[in-house]
Amino acid sequence: MTVPPFAPYFGAVSPGELSKEIKAGKFRPVYYFYGSEDYRIKEAQKAVAARYLPKSQQTTNQTNLSASRNKFEDILNELAMIPMLGERQLFHIADIQALSQVNIKKILSLIDPKDTARVVIFSSPSNKVPRKTTKLFKYLVQQTAAVEFARLKDGDTRRRIQKILNDNKISIDPDALDMITRLSGGDLGGMIAEVNKLIDYVGEGGRVGRDEVTMVTSDYQAFKVFELADHAAEGNYDKAMEVIDFLLKRGEKLSSLIFWMGEHFVGLYLACNRKSSGPGKRDMSWKYNKQLHCFNNEQLESIIEEISTADFDLKNSRIKPERLIIERLIYKICSERLKKAHV
Repeated sequence: MTVPPFAPYFGAVSPGELSKEIKAGKFRPVYYFYGSEDYRIKEAQKAVAARYLPKSQQTTNQTNLSASRNKFEDILNELAMIPMLGERQLFHIADIQALSQVNIKKILSLIDPKDTARVVIFSSPSNKVPRKTTKLFKYLVQQTAAVEFARLKDGDTRRRIQKILNDNKISIDPDALDMITRLSGGDLGGMIAEVNKLIDYVGEGGRVGRDEVTMVTSDYQAFKVFELADHAAEGNYDKAMEVIDFLLKRGEKLSSLIFWMGEHFVGLYLACNRKSSGPGKRDMSWKYNKQLHCFNNEQLESIIEEISTADFDLKNSRIKPERLIIERLIYKICSERLKKAHV
């Protein structure tokens, strides 16, 4: 059997380049998969296994280990094992960041770049990827074929949604495609889940429009809140109130709208100042890209205070009718935006 040559051992590899290489039957001896998208990392691991190992050996010749759960000695022993069936072996060592650089070096010393019968994949979950300025991260990137799996760009998301729907003979209206693209926010796993729900809902040969997205997608409510915040951030009072009317007619409470507005503008404030939303929480700053330049810090702090006041007024029944509370809040947000626009 002729074994395809390895690509160069070191160097960063894009997800697209990885896909092309494995489809061509070219594999690196050791990879490091990391990034913000855990779903894409898992899909890449499956893709490597499907191309590298015969289907009959994808269970017997594939070993999954964890640097945080397995003893280091056990990991070394597994890497030293010879397969009982076939020639090739695939190892996946998760949580590689849990090991010291010294121990990672010991693992790498067992991996011969010329050995085409073994591939090792290191990986780190999105919430535990070492900072790129650390010695450990730099070492991993220098000593492996490192692949970063980030959120999909809007164009890539659109193409993937369109392909999935086309494969199921389903058409989609442009504005509905825009909505699903925004809802997914580059999250491949979330996008696939939502698109599959739409496929089940409209059936083969069906068509997806805004109404179908409204009925089916789990995050439509969140989408409407972002749409509301978008209009307010653009100073468009009438459009913002249309969204509020829509949500109230669907049975949403004013208290929920005010809460969501508070969550949104606190998130926007953190994103503008490049601050984390908290330990262990996923980076959601991408959601605010369109609004990052709509307000300065002082205005955002004022808006957050206004939202807090509106919440207090609503809970204590200080203003009647209650709708005036949200109307006044939206008006003040729009006013702040118009002030910024004229600076």
